Amino acid sequence: MASSKGSNSVINYLHHFFDNYGLGEKEAELHCDNCSGQNKNRFILWYMAWRTMHKLHSRIGLHFLIVGHTKFAPDWCFGLIKQKYRRTRVGKLEDIAAVVRESTVTGVNIPQLVWLEDGTVYVKAYDWQTFLQPYFRPLQGIKNYQHFSFDSSTPGLVIARDCSDSENVTRFQLLKDPENLPPVNLPPVIQPPGLDQKRQTYLYDQIRDFCDDESKDISCPKPCVETQDRRCRGGRAKGCS
Repeated sequence: MASSKGSNSVINYLHHFFDNYGLGEKEAELHCDNCSGQNKNRFILWYMAWRTMHKLHSRIGLHFLIVGHTKFAPDWCFGLIKQKYRRTRVGKLEDIAAVVRESTVTGVNIPQLVWLEDGTVYVKAYDWQTFLQPYFRPLQGIKNYQHFSFDSSTPGLVIARDCSDSENVTRFQLLKDPENLPPVNLPPVIQPPGLDQKRQTYLYDQIRDFCDDESKDISCPKPCVETQDRRCRGGRAKGCS
């Protein structure tokens, strides 16, 4: 679905979670690490403002770990997944989902496939960055703050603190024009690009032999189009001598 875990991907996964796994809560407290590319950036703040101004949540608190602290509760869950993964033969996406599902006895870890190898999409990808950009402006010095809050009663306003009990509070209007709100309608859908020719060829030539027979044609099928400069490896490609 996505070649990187940038802010667009994070917002899409978060939006899907709220829509499909939410409990009808009106207030949410979110805890994240300090990765600026994924979590601590202007687009995440804009999305939180968008949610609250349209009353999808009445209040959202967004909290980041302090510098030097990188481990929190989800890492325990990831650790259990890694343990199960090491003991399991994995050849396709459904195998990964099974690893997650079976990694805990009590069902703490729940798998969510984003898409399948045949192109089936479970989590739609929306172009949030392009959608939000015309309406919002960035908060300067975002890395200096660890706690952000948004409230539906003050559309577009973010309250930022460097510490949870800090008296030094920054109030910043993220909207370029408070009278011009972004629509509640969802952004345009981004179609999954699929694997490029180079990646398809790599999987077929280098990885296919490590897959079981059931997974070979699912995860590493023959590339759609042969590349002219493709090298012969083990006589697999037709015409190789």
